[in-house]
Amino acid sequence: MLTAVDPCCTPELDDPIGRETLRRMASVDRYNRWIYREIAPFVGQTVLEVGCGIGNMTRFFLGVQRLIALDRLPGSVDLVSETFAAMSNVQVCLGDISSPDTVAQLSPYAIDTVVCLNVLEHIQRDDVALYHMAQLLAPGGHLLLFVPAGSYMYGTLDQALGHFRRYGRADLTARVQGAGLQPQRMGYLNLAGIPGWWLNSRVLRRRLLPTAQLRLFNGLAPLLIAAERALRRVWDVPAGQSLLCIARKNPAA
Repeated sequence: MLTAVDPCCTPELDDPIGRETLRRMASVDRYNRWIYREIAPFVGQTVLEVGCGIGNMTRFFLGVQRLIALDRLPGSVDLVSETFAAMSNVQVCLGDISSPDTVAQLSPYAIDTVVCLNVLEHIQRDDVALYHMAQLLAPGGHLLLFVPAGSYMYGTLDQALGHFRRYGRADLTARVQGAGLQPQRMGYLNLAGIPGWWLNSRVLRRRLLPTAQLRLFNGLAPLLIAAERALRRVWDVPAGQSLLCIARKNPAA
């Protein structure tokens, strides 16, 4: 199955490729819901979303007591603020998770969940970003991390989207532990997406996700997701287009 799905959250809004990618990814609702369902059991009541972009994933967290949507781009902050203006529990903040000033701004909140979905790969100093996320978490809180996987797939799509890297399981485990967090789950997702990403990014050298493939994937998503879940019940799948990490901060911290 040739699919190329990567719901990036933080390309520059004034970059035509980034803007168009975000718009296209908003239409892949079944895939976005899959990601949310994988992390939903670990979502608390005071949630920090790092890199909210145009709000493609923000809408899934509206039921919590407090949702802090963070982005470093004023255009994103303005758009998400307008979109969720009627939600009194949503606070949209301008800031960079790599900056100590942003950590100081957010430190008064008792954040029990940090959500970072396809954002870490856009940050050059991801070690600093992870350390700051860990700092902001209350003891016993969770980091819910979703990143593109497989350095062998890095190509023109990644370059156009501003990815500094793609991750492997051992590599991401070490980075998360280095930030002082303990991974509770570390596994690959979207095995079916590998051929499509390889074809489009490494062979055809495209810079945008094809809309026809996205529509096809969204239509077949329930079948593909069910098949992958069944496979993961009997096999620790060693590859995927993405990597999911659920990490916890020591309750005694």
